[in-house]
Amino acid sequence: MARGRARFEAALAGGPADGGRPADVDVLRALAEAPIEGTGQVLYGSNAVFLLEFDAPDPDAQEEPLRAVYKPTRGERPLWDFPRNTLYLRETATYLVDAALDLGRVPPTTLRDGPLGPGSVQLFVHPSEADPGPADADTLELQLREVAMLDVLVNNADRKRAHLLLTRGTRLRAIDNALTFLPYPRQRTALIALGGTALPLPVGARVRALAEDAGRMDALRARLTRLLSPQEVEAFTHRVRELAADPIYPELDDWDGRPFEWW
Repeated sequence: MARGRARFEAALAGGPADGGRPADVDVLRALAEAPIEGTGQVLYGSNAVFLLEFDAPDPDAQEEPLRAVYKPTRGERPLWDFPRNTLYLRETATYLVDAALDLGRVPPTTLRDGPLGPGSVQLFVHPSEADPGPADADTLELQLREVAMLDVLVNNADRKRAHLLLTRGTRLRAIDNALTFLPYPRQRTALIALGGTALPLPVGARVRALAEDAGRMDALRARLTRLLSPQEVEAFTHRVRELAADPIYPELDDWDGRPFEWW
């Protein structure tokens, strides 16, 4: 437990907004620092998940308090293929990669010492009540391909359809990003049909821009090193360079690549 606390404290070294998108800075600080007014448990899911309500306004919802999905490390179910007590760190690491790419697909996510101890806190996003129309098809297609690119880079082993939320303004959000960053191939995704196709030009350009910007990559690697093992950070770096050089979604095995009940 003491070792886990030490790692949590080290991960906090840069502050809650370090590495976040500029537009997310105020939200990240509120998620990490605002007083908690209420806590409720989310009853579905493999691990313990809670909804926190803060004494702070939600910038995206009129006259509503800020809310977050809180995943304490105490509530993580042990897995055979992921190190124990690391899933909350991987949630945060995935947001940092999204922010470095300036995607905005992952809701603001940071770390907090909450009611049940250290955990990740992710902005609760409000699903859209309106169905997308034909005019939204191209926008959604590009956003899906952005998520698929992000999942390649973070080696997401858990991209279910239920983890893709359409929010206000036809904005796609990718949640539940804990099963990520293993140092060996483990990607499993509901977007498996994209395998073998080219990244759209603007999506590929984001990967190349990150791969070719040594300063940005060094800063991202330093932040990820607080959250992940050295082997996981090196494997991530290799995936960035590999996808930048060959911007093709990887072809995955139909059995291993697609998650059960996820299509």
